[in-house]
Amino acid sequence: MDDSLDQICQDILEVAPGLHSAGTFSARTFKAIARAARKLQIRNSVETGSGASTLLFSHVSEHHTVFALDDGSGSVTNVRRSPLLRQHAVTFVEGPTQVTLPQHRFAEKLQVVLIDGPHGYPFPDLEYYYLYPHLETGALLILDDIHIPTVHNLFQFLRRDAMFVLDEVVRTTAFFTRTSAPTFDQFGDGWWQQKYNARPLLRYTWREEIKKLLPTSMQRGVARMKRRVLRGFSQASVEILVPQSGAIVTDAGLVEGSATLPPDSFLWVLARRKDFSGWWPQGMGAVPVDRNRWRVPVTYGGPQDRGSDFELAALVVRQATHRLWADWVARVRETGLFPPVQLPPPGFVLGEAFRTVTKAP
Repeated sequence: MDDSLDQICQDILEVAPGLHSAGTFSARTFKAIARAARKLQIRNSVETGSGASTLLFSHVSEHHTVFALDDGSGSVTNVRRSPLLRQHAVTFVEGPTQVTLPQHRFAEKLQVVLIDGPHGYPFPDLEYYYLYPHLETGALLILDDIHIPTVHNLFQFLRRDAMFVLDEVVRTTAFFTRTSAPTFDQFGDGWWQQKYNARPLLRYTWREEIKKLLPTSMQRGVARMKRRVLRGFSQASVEILVPQSGAIVTDAGLVEGSATLPPDSFLWVLARRKDFSGWWPQGMGAVPVDRNRWRVPVTYGGPQDRGSDFELAALVVRQATHRLWADWVARVRETGLFPPVQLPPPGFVLGEAFRTVTKAP
């Protein structure tokens, strides 16, 4: 840091306590900001909030934009009147950043951003949302007051995100450098691509994770027993009689069984390769039941599926699921495409039976 800027920093530190009634950066933090900013060639910079840092950036940035609300704290008024401010280098956008940032149009990339505006939730995140797309590779992102939980949440996100690397933390201020990672799509989702979301919170999902370890038939069997305890036994029943469990099958064959259908219920038979998550209805519609017996032709995939295990499902379903799958059949006939379907939750199935077979090598 050259002598002239060093003297300016000393002068700013001297008057800093009188700039903002809500407090200011410590001398150590202020010097860290000056040191980090001095390493960059700053054409455009932005900060939310106003104070000693504004005076500093007016000397190290060609064009500095301040989004701030004075609100009686003196943060804007005192800075504007300070003889230490290079007036021509600073643009003040006054008002709540919740309003001013979304309305602002950035014409140039930013080399420095300091987030130190309103700290109530979700305002730090909102400021980040409107600023991060404009940071160029190698830019400096400074986040102040990370000891406040709302800001700390953003800090924890940033330290895991591929777009940033944490350089240092000075007291309650964090310094990040923008990496060359692609800018996260501002208008998409892609939450699973963010490292912060790599590990879901198991305290909310541990039951589902344990269920995934059980075979599908066992999962649905447990759910079926729970349904029977809560709602009583259903009048519906269904069995798969042919083929036997573990039978060797070819490309196609008949599946036969027995069933008892209550009024306004329907029998559907579905198949899937066992390592697939979706199912494919068979017979192009609900399966007719004649004197409690039924049969339906089933296709077991294509040549690429030889040697694979296949699972059969015979379900007695209500009107809603029947209409859904009947519409699937209509779309298949229109488009020639066969997307998979999902089974309804066990609590909405009146009766079900499963059978696993193996397609001949």
